[in-house]
Amino acid sequence: MTASELPAAGGISAGQALEIRRTIYSHDPLTPADMDLVLRTQRSSAGPDSAEWTALFSEAVTDYVVHQNDPADYIPQAKADWLAAKLTGTGGIATASEFAVLMDVMKSALDVPPSLSAFALGEIENAIVSGRRTAIGGGDHAAGTATKADVEALRSVLYAAKTGAVGHVTREEAEALFDIAHATASGACDPAFGELFARAVGNYLTAICWHEPGREEALQREHWLDARETLFQFLMHRPARGQEESVRTLMQSPLDQANAELAAEERQDDAARAEKAKITDDQADWVIAHLTRQGPLSAAETRLLQWLGAEAASMPPRLRTLIETANTTRSRAA
Repeated sequence: MTASELPAAGGISAGQALEIRRTIYSHDPLTPADMDLVLRTQRSSAGPDSAEWTALFSEAVTDYVVHQNDPADYIPQAKADWLAAKLTGTGGIATASEFAVLMDVMKSALDVPPSLSAFALGEIENAIVSGRRTAIGGGDHAAGTATKADVEALRSVLYAAKTGAVGHVTREEAEALFDIAHATASGACDPAFGELFARAVGNYLTAICWHEPGREEALQREHWLDARETLFQFLMHRPARGQEESVRTLMQSPLDQANAELAAEERQDDAARAEKAKITDDQADWVIAHLTRQGPLSAAETRLLQWLGAEAASMPPRLRTLIETANTTRSRAA
């Protein structure tokens, strides 16, 4: 029996995991054929799997998608598309192991294409709305309930190192959170969901988008640093007599320029942060439109209004009135 020939009703044993490890790591780098073997083996398992296989599955996929790139740890769009396609090839993420691997990939990367974050968020949203929990860990139960595990999964995706915007929640993500808040309005949600919802939507509305270098920028910088180091070593190896200090000054100039640019960016960020803390008319309309529906506000939506009332520097009167009304209603209910 080979590693891929699994018992019809069995999981993947430690011995089978070892055989596959020897096969795929007998050469470098990992190939698409290696990953086909890994994913085919995972999908053929009837579980429960050995700890050795669980570790190998995560290690191999993370190595291939995250680490085995130039530069390392920056996921290219092609591999993000490949992973999403493989995980949805049979109708969506099938097991908690597959979802755990997706989370490992996103947590291990310095840069995640937004499409992969959207895919992961969609899987969590589907599980919460439908009650199909098995695929993201835990047993199925009533639809419209957000558990503590769901909240932590949402947090990991929302604050992943998305391309060009680390720690920033996008409009699409904020709208997905509203969908979840509406679907769970009458469910028994973990209290952490309301806090995550308020802070994440508040992040979208009032936080500036911190720029992080993407894959191409990181690659260019890496090449520039390599070239600069090579030039420095050449010049310092055989400098003209009396020119050693001039060489050091020449090589220091780009660093001085970079520091000056960084200081200017920090001043711009301070100004942008102060301006972004003001809720605009369009943003107020967006919030009110998403809150407007039949029935009372959910606990998560009420927490969002409280957060905005405390954190926003200013806002249009119509949104301020809605916040005051919600606070009054909450006080009477208490």
